[in-house]
Amino acid sequence: MKVSDFREKIKPYSKLSIEGRDFLIKEVVKFRFDDGTFYMKLFLSDDYVLADDLNENMFLLVKEVKTDIIQPFPKELIFDVKKFKFLYNAHAVAEEIQGEEIFKKGDGERFWDYKSEDGSYLSLGVKDKTKKRLDFYGQILDNKTVQVY
Repeated sequence: MKVSDFREKIKPYSKLSIEGRDFLIKEVVKFRFDDGTFYMKLFLSDDYVLADDLNENMFLLVKEVKTDIIQPFPKELIFDVKKFKFLYNAHAVAEEIQGEEIFKKGDGERFWDYKSEDGSYLSLGVKDKTKKRLDFYGQILDNKTVQVY
């Protein structure tokens, strides 16, 4: 499924199938980047998070993890016995919220994203207000495996 089509179909409490596994969408959050573009982050059942990237037409399925990686974050790092290379960092603010209030409107986050050769994804994040770490680990998905019902 293309990210643009996905964005038209998502809504809270609908079902999402990823690689044959079903999830319930608990919250849909539209995050606005500082440059004016945005991405969608969905909080799913079983504590998973799905994020999209319209520019790259891709999806990430991740789960919150605790890491001992400290700032300033390096250009390359090892996590879960995998070598990760830095992709980019960005800042975004929650602009629109639908569903449960897991993430609140106006809350911001800064993150540093990394990718490994096998498609694993690591996002090291810091919440603006609380400075609490919010790290996520998972994988880049094949778009064909993402379906909204």
